[in-house]
Amino acid sequence: MESLEIQRIRGTSDVMPPLATAYQHIADQWRQLFGLYGYELIDTPVLEPTDLFLRKSGEEIGRAYSFTHWNRAICLRPEFTASVIRAYVNHLQDRALPVRLQYGGPTFRYEKPQRGRNRQFTEVGVECIGAESAAGDAEVLALARHGLEIVGLPDAHYVVGHLGAVLQLLGQLGMEPRAQSLVLGVMEHLSRTPAEAERVVERLAAMLGAGDESGEADALAELVRAHGHDGAARIASDLLVRASLSLDGGARSAEEIVQRLLAKTNRSDPTPALQRAVEFIALLREVAGPPEQALPALRGVLADFGLQDGPVREVEEALEHFSAYFQEPAAVEVDLSLARGLRYYTGLVFEVYDAERNQIAGGGRYDDLVRSLGGRVTVPACGFSYGLERVAAALERGREAETVRGTSPQVLVVPIESADYGVAARLASALRAAEIPVILDLRYRGLKANLRHADRDAIPVVLFVGEREREDGLVGLRDMKAFEETRVPLAEVVPAVRARLAHTPLESAHAH
Repeated sequence: MESLEIQRIRGTSDVMPPLATAYQHIADQWRQLFGLYGYELIDTPVLEPTDLFLRKSGEEIGRAYSFTHWNRAICLRPEFTASVIRAYVNHLQDRALPVRLQYGGPTFRYEKPQRGRNRQFTEVGVECIGAESAAGDAEVLALARHGLEIVGLPDAHYVVGHLGAVLQLLGQLGMEPRAQSLVLGVMEHLSRTPAEAERVVERLAAMLGAGDESGEADALAELVRAHGHDGAARIASDLLVRASLSLDGGARSAEEIVQRLLAKTNRSDPTPALQRAVEFIALLREVAGPPEQALPALRGVLADFGLQDGPVREVEEALEHFSAYFQEPAAVEVDLSLARGLRYYTGLVFEVYDAERNQIAGGGRYDDLVRSLGGRVTVPACGFSYGLERVAAALERGREAETVRGTSPQVLVVPIESADYGVAARLASALRAAEIPVILDLRYRGLKANLRHADRDAIPVVLFVGEREREDGLVGLRDMKAFEETRVPLAEVVPAVRARLAHTPLESAHAH
C-alpha cells in the first residue's frame, strides 16, 4: 500500500545541514560572549501557564498557541522574558543583584507566516535583573552590538526609544490603566501608518465605551438629571424588579445591573484624550532621528505638552555609556514613539536592524514585571534577544558564507576496501582529536567517486588508504584546491593537513 508523505506544519521550518550547523555555531558564539559579560545560562520549559504571558504582555502575546488540558490553561512559550522572570521569582530572589541570565531556544506565536516571521522561531538573549540605571541599559545595548559584530554584522542600525514620555502624557490625561494599555498597544502601528490615526482613535474610543447606541445610558442619564443619582438608582431597580426581568441569566441582581449602567453615565467621552495622545505620538515620530538632532527636539515637544524631560535624559545617559564600550560610534536613531509591542516595557526600549532594515534584535527595560509575576519586591530589569533565524538570514544576504554555514567537513578520509577501514578510522580519530572536522567514507565507493563527492561538497582535502599505502605506511593526500596529490607518512598526517588547510581560502572550504 502506498503511503502519503507527511508534511511539516505551516509556519515551521526544517533546518537542514549545513544551515543547522551554522545556527548552532552562531548561538555558541553568543553563549560564549554572554559568559564573558557574566551572564549565566538558564533554561525554562516550552510549556508555561497561559496567565504568565497575559498579565503584562499585551496583544502581541495574544497570538500564543494556547490550549486547555485537564482544566489548566497552558501555552507554548511565545517569548522568553516572562519565563525567565517567573523562574527568577520561583528560585533566585535571594541572590545578590544584579542577577545576569542568558537563554536560547524555540518560541512560538500563531501569526501569518511571511518573510522573516515564522510561527516557530529561535530567541537567544539575556536578562539583567536588578540593574536600575542607565548603566544597565547601556550594558544590554553594548552586548547586543558586540554579539552582532562577532558573527559578522558590524553595520547594524539601532533605534532607541523610551516609553516614559508617553506614559507621562497618558497619566496627565487621566487615562485609566486599561486605556493606557490600549494606547501603548497601537503605538507601533500609529508610528508606521500615521494616516490611520483617526480610525485608530475611533476604534479605541469604542473599546472604552464611547458611542454606546443601546440607549440604556442615555435613559439613565435623564433619570439622574431629574431625580439625582440615588433616586435614579431606586427607580431603575424598582422597574427591573416589577418587570421581573431576568438579565445575565440571573447571575446579577437588579441593583448590580443598575449600578453598572449608572457607571456608564458618569464615564466621560475618551475621544479627546485619545486624540491628544495620538497627536503626541505623531510628534514624537516626526522629530525622530540622530541623537544630536532628536534629543533637543524631543525636549521641546515634551515642554509643549507640559511634561518633564526625564525620559530624554535617561536615553541621553544610556547612549553616552553605550558609546564608551566601542571606539567607533554606532548608527543610532532616537525615536520615542517606539513601543516594541510588549506592554511590560516601562522605560528605555530599542530595536536593531540590518543593512536592509530588517529587524534582527530588540529589547528594553521592564521594571514592573518581577512584582507583577509574584516577586516579593519591585525589582528593575532590562534585557534583549536576537532572532537567530533573522540574524542568519542577514548574514546570508551579506554573503558571510563562513559565518552562516558554520563548520563544514574539511577532510574526507577514504578506505579503498574493508581491509583499510581500521587505518582510516584511526586516522580520522587523530584528525578529530586535533579539532579538524572529518567525514569517513562508509560505503567503499572507491577513490574516483569520493573525489567527485569532495568536489561537489567543497571538501578541500581528501585522504585515502589502499593496499599500497598500507604496505608502505603512508597515506595518500589530495589537495582539491591545488589539484596536487602526495604521499605522507602516517605520523605526519595531522601537520600536513593543517598546512594544506592553512593555505585554503575560507570561501573554498565553506561555499557551496
